[in-house]
Amino acid sequence: MPYDLFVDQALSLNRFAPFVSGLSERAFETVYRLNIGGTLLSAENDTLGRTWENDQKYLHVNSSVANVSVNPSRIRYPLDYNAEMAPNWVYATAVAMGSAINPNFNISWVFDVDPRFSYYVRLHFCDIISKEMNKLIFNVFINTDIAIARFNLSGTNILAVPYHKDFISNASSDNTLTVSVGPDALSDSKNAIMNELEIMKICNALKSLDGSGSDGSGSSNKHIIVVIVVVVVVKLTLFVLLFAGIPYYRKKKNVALWCIQENMSMRPSMTRVVQMLEGLCTVPKPPKSSNHGNTSSDSYLSAVSLSGPR
Repeated sequence: MPYDLFVDQALSLNRFAPFVSGLSERAFETVYRLNIGGTLLSAENDTLGRTWENDQKYLHVNSSVANVSVNPSRIRYPLDYNAEMAPNWVYATAVAMGSAINPNFNISWVFDVDPRFSYYVRLHFCDIISKEMNKLIFNVFINTDIAIARFNLSGTNILAVPYHKDFISNASSDNTLTVSVGPDALSDSKNAIMNELEIMKICNALKSLDGSGSDGSGSSNKHIIVVIVVVVVVKLTLFVLLFAGIPYYRKKKNVALWCIQENMSMRPSMTRVVQMLEGLCTVPKPPKSSNHGNTSSDSYLSAVSLSGPR
C-alpha cells in the first residue's frame, strides 16, 4: 500500500496515551475491510487490488438500518485528497438510520479480534444523503469510547466529499471490537451515516503479527516458563538426593571406623559389618582411634576401601 495512505501518528482511544506515533515503522495486517451499504467490491475494481466486503453479517441489528446509494460520479475528491484512499464506488454507498431513529439508538458493527494486539481503525465518511449544509451531525463510537462527538459531516462547503479518520483501539472485554454511529441528541436531524471502514492489526513490540511474545502470552514466554520449571525441578531433585544420601554416607563412615579400631576385639565380624551396612542393626558411634591422630576420617575411608578383604 502506498506510503502516503498512512500517517505516522493516530488518535488513540486510551486516555493515558492519546496519540500513538511511529506507525510508519510498524507492520499491519488487514483483518476487515467493509463496503458498507454496498455489495462486494472485488480486487479488479480497486486500483490497489483491495477487496471490500459487504457489511451485513457484522451489523448488530441489521433490520434497523437503511441502505443508501448514489451514482459514483457524484463523489467529489478534494485536490488534496488521495483518490486511492478508497474507490468512489464505496463512497457512493452507505447505511443510515432506518425506522428506529431515536437518540438512544446506534448503528453498530461488531468484529471478533485477537485481544493481544492493538488495531488501526480507519473510518470513511461521505455525506450522500443531505440536501443542505450543517444538517448531518452525529456521534461516532469505538467500543464504549466516543471517537468523534457531534461530528458535522455536512459542515464542509460541498456535499458528497470523501473524508476519513484514523484511530488506535484495543479489543473490548469480550474480545470484540465495535464501531457505532448514532444521532446527536442536540441536532435537529436525527440521523447518522457510515460509508466504509477498515480494521488492521498492528504488530506487537517484537514486530510479530502471529502473537509471538505478545503481552506475555506468546510462544517465547511459554518456552521461558518451561525452562524455569525444569530448572526448579532439577534443583529440588538434587536437593532431595543430597540430603537423603547424607545419613547413608555417615553410616558407611562409622562402619569403616569400627573396622579399623586398634583393639582387634572391638572390630565387628564380617557378618556384623554386612548387617550394619544393610540396616539390619544399628551402627553405634565408634570411639576415636589414637593411632590416627588428627588425620581426617575421610582419609580412613579411602584407606579402608583400598585395603579391605580381597
